Amino acid sequence: MSNVLITVVIKMRFFSFFSPISGKKLYIWVMRKNNLTAEDVWAMFAELAESQKETDRQMKETDRLIKELAARQEETDRQMKETDRKMQKTDEKMDKWDDKLTGIDENIGSHAEQFFQNTLEKKLEFGGIKYDLMVPNLAYKGKTDEIEFDIALINGDSIAIIEAKNRIRPRFVKEFAEERMEKFRKYFPEFKDCKAYLGIAGFSFSKKTLEEAERYGVGIVRQVGDSVELEGRLKVY
Repeated sequence: MSNVLITVVIKMRFFSFFSPISGKKLYIWVMRKNNLTAEDVWAMFAELAESQKETDRQMKETDRLIKELAARQEETDRQMKETDRKMQKTDEKMDKWDDKLTGIDENIGSHAEQFFQNTLEKKLEFGGIKYDLMVPNLAYKGKTDEIEFDIALINGDSIAIIEAKNRIRPRFVKEFAEERMEKFRKYFPEFKDCKAYLGIAGFSFSKKTLEEAERYGVGIVRQVGDSVELEGRLKVY
């Protein structure tokens, strides 16, 4: 490099050169320095080249990290898809078991209904009141609504409505005493002058079900040998 070029560089305080490493035109800002030599300029070139190498190294490291994160995300997505597949298979198995258990429960429920219908038809008594006949599956079916009661004991001024299930859940007691009885009064006007008494018949009852029955004045009908017993305080509906 000539002394003229060095003098120009010093006066302009920066110079440019083409970097063979990056393939770009680079600029160097230099402090005014008296007696700047060619060695000084080449030292600055070397320092800049080293800085460019570090920049390239950092960019490569960044690319590596991005690729690594992408690979991890791909593996996470694969694991999530596998988990979804396993959960779907589990749901399918649960649905099959639920269908089987529902079928078993319906069979036991039908047995309970048949047993209490037969027993109460022979006894024709509920809550100390004698009845004239037992009507199984007292039903109403209209265009927009329908309802059915498992057992109805009837005489001249009273009707006992009894639902027979294998298992009676607490919420059913509330539904029976409120919603179902409202429909009974609506769809069976022939019993409008009759006192109505409610009962739930089953082979087992939870504590919560018994509490709900007591709260609503619904009698509990239990199997005792070949007969039945009534428990609880009855309310007139």
